[in-house]
Amino acid sequence: MLDRYTGVLLFAGLGCFGLAFVLSAVYPWMITDGTRPEASIEAVATPVTTEFKQLKESYPVAFAQAFPRADECLTDQELVDVAADDPRRTASDGAWGAAHAVALRAGRDEYVGQVCWHCHSQFVRPVANEAVRFGRVRSAADDNNELQRPVLWGTRRVGPDLTNEGGRRSNDWHVAHFWDPEGTSPDSVMPRYTWFFRDGFQVVRGIDPELAARQGLSSEREYAYPGVFETQAEAEAELARIRESADPNLKAETARLRVVPAKGPDGDGLAIIAYLQWLGTWDASEREETNQ
Repeated sequence: MLDRYTGVLLFAGLGCFGLAFVLSAVYPWMITDGTRPEASIEAVATPVTTEFKQLKESYPVAFAQAFPRADECLTDQELVDVAADDPRRTASDGAWGAAHAVALRAGRDEYVGQVCWHCHSQFVRPVANEAVRFGRVRSAADDNNELQRPVLWGTRRVGPDLTNEGGRRSNDWHVAHFWDPEGTSPDSVMPRYTWFFRDGFQVVRGIDPELAARQGLSSEREYAYPGVFETQAEAEAELARIRESADPNLKAETARLRVVPAKGPDGDGLAIIAYLQWLGTWDASEREETNQ
């Protein structure tokens, strides 16, 4: 009996493949049909995400090497003055926007180069309550920007859809996930991206012995200061700077400082995290309303 339907099944299969092929061509045409100018990476890089600024605070050494212009960013008061009439301009005129654009371009390239799109889609389908799982359905206008060249729909969902990933998890979560995916997502089949990390040295502070005894903690517990330096000499210089700038009343705290070998994300790791934290944060409709 199955032989009677072989032709029908073959035709249906070829038809579905053809439809998918056509739609994959039509959608990119829809968002580049000339009716709307394509948004540049510089345009979608502002406003700068909070998570990108937090990367600078948490990983200052790698951040400064990868995005040097961020050190030229406007002061807090200048940001307030610039934003007096339009909150969206808080970073648009400063080096933060330029640094964010560099990070987004590099992060998108890493995302494509590491084939993340193969297991993570960027397309919330407008069916079956997908918006409940993955966030709002993006419009064609939202995808009409340089970061969607090529269009990163993905091929399947081994992992969750990332269309609206920005801000859903902390930077530290992403760092831990790249280092050991199963540590943050049990049963994950994602490989470890250890090449996003570099060896170096870091300043750490030992726990207060009295606090450790009072709270039942290990007396060997240590807390890291931000920054993984390439050489031990650089880390020792940072240790000296911390001691010199510390409150005199915290002399006991600085006595427990030392330099230890450490690992931290490199520029590529920071860039792909910046890209993931941007996904879904740029709303084309809001930008159009602001420009009107």
